[in-house]
Amino acid sequence: MALAVGLILCLAVAAAVYLGMRGDGDDAASGISTWRPPACDTEGRTVVRPAEPGTVLDTQWEVPAPPDDVTYDLSWIVSTAYPASRSVFAVGVADAALRTCVVGGSIFGTADDHRTWDYYHDEFNAACVKILAREWMQVHDVRCDNVEDGIKPQESDVNANNAEFFVSGTYLSRIRDDCMENDYTVGGVLYDNLWEQCNTGISERPWRDRSWSTPESETLVLDRMLIGLYETPHVEDGKTVMGENAIFKWSDAGNRVVIKCSIFKVNSVSLNGADAMAMPPGTVVDDSECPDNPSTIVWLGPGDYPAWTAGLRVVEDEGVWTDAVRDWKVRHGYAPDEAGGA
Repeated sequence: MALAVGLILCLAVAAAVYLGMRGDGDDAASGISTWRPPACDTEGRTVVRPAEPGTVLDTQWEVPAPPDDVTYDLSWIVSTAYPASRSVFAVGVADAALRTCVVGGSIFGTADDHRTWDYYHDEFNAACVKILAREWMQVHDVRCDNVEDGIKPQESDVNANNAEFFVSGTYLSRIRDDCMENDYTVGGVLYDNLWEQCNTGISERPWRDRSWSTPESETLVLDRMLIGLYETPHVEDGKTVMGENAIFKWSDAGNRVVIKCSIFKVNSVSLNGADAMAMPPGTVVDDSECPDNPSTIVWLGPGDYPAWTAGLRVVEDEGVWTDAVRDWKVRHGYAPDEAGGA
């Protein structure tokens, strides 16, 4: 079983890439800012290890009101605390601190493959990592399998526009709902993550009929992302059917999306219809750094991909996906054939 790589890899990745986020240093050509996040162990920060390496937790790990400038290093810590109604790792849920990092940790849930999406959504609607912070938040190198949601960033209040995120090196599989539930529409960057099995890739749909206007300068950047959709049981018209949603679950409050050098796998027409499969309005595809390997939808359903692609290449060769997944796992220290449940 491959566990999280840890703080050193996180810092190396963060230092090596630029972030397309709000802030100083706008790239005039693309309209995307090039602000770089501080590393998670810079001077003035505190690194906290909540438990000894090898610890297995069977209850939630929570820090409701963290101090400012803290990095929580969960490398080589395993949690089996899902199913649960609270997120497995949770930081800042009572009082969001300034500049919080979560690094490492593995969550292996025990959701029943025969239970429906509706059951887990209604009874055990929790994420692997829920993080609230002000100014910025980072999540790196988390392994998460067989839970409701993957990563759930939030600002300190609804539409506060006072934080941004950077997520890298995470490996998510068998996610029953959203690999990222970003329903507070926080801006940020997803860099070099493998989200192998998501019923929905990313959600930016405020709940309870709330809505707001997200600043035009706020972007969601997907850079070298791998997102594969995942069919699970759903109740439709009183019957249980297998199906998936879409790469993006969007709303008028959603961020402007920028896609760079990323690959998506879609197995079938969404249970919510073909219209749900379109890229968010205004999506920009920028493959200037990977002209020979452009951003791609691997479409495994019948006929042509049935929705607007924003110019993404569409192929029907599943090998494009499996080769990219294998390469990611090797680069990040996982067994090439590791899959959900390993």
